Amino acid sequence: MIPRLVTFDCANTMVAVPDGWSMGWFAGSCARHIGLDPTLTDEAIYQAMYVKRLPEFLEVNLARDSERQAAFWARLAEDWLRETNLPMSSLPRMHEAAEELGFGPRSILFNLYDDVVPCLNLLDSLGVRAAVVSNWDYSLHRVLRMFGLYDRFVVVKASLEEGVEKPDPRLFQIALEEAGFSPGETLHVGDDPIDDIEGAAAACIRSVRIDRSLDRTTRPSIRTLSDLPEAFGWID
Repeated sequence: MIPRLVTFDCANTMVAVPDGWSMGWFAGSCARHIGLDPTLTDEAIYQAMYVKRLPEFLEVNLARDSERQAAFWARLAEDWLRETNLPMSSLPRMHEAAEELGFGPRSILFNLYDDVVPCLNLLDSLGVRAAVVSNWDYSLHRVLRMFGLYDRFVVVKASLEEGVEKPDPRLFQIALEEAGFSPGETLHVGDDPIDDIEGAAAACIRSVRIDRSLDRTTRPSIRTLSDLPEAFGWID
């Protein structure tokens, strides 16, 4: 069976992210990029400050307000520099570094897998639509635009913007309702056995797990998105 819609997870399904990365590590990397010398303790301080402000960050995501989003990170960076006695004058350059290392060609956070574009091209040739359903914040849209992929999806749903996370089936249901497809004509692809596989099942959506550590594609998992057509044959 060839589905009419394929929904994709993003992190470690379409886009690789560093193992064990944290907001504190990224802040420290940005600081070093502009010539500062933060310690591991400084990185831990940033991480703790971010975690403490998570309720505010969740509100910013739900509001979908770009000005509030920018203001959140600006205040956090300013307070971190002050707390760690790093020069306040470096704040504008910290912002520039975050843009470059986060969403520029030299991103240290995101790397598109080589099989993504060929997979989307194949789905296009088969008349199959694509969507993204991911546990991510509002930056999901920007990441997909960074790789020139955003317009290739009928819907893009980030959990923090919707207020529900996989494996909660409601995130899938929100995406399918907006896209105009039913669970029975949809296939979900993701790397997490709970968030993606169990979550899709809870929404009555068939799923395929991608496990890039495999030597070869073996039902019920594919090693690469290039093998997705093989998985279509597993669907009753």
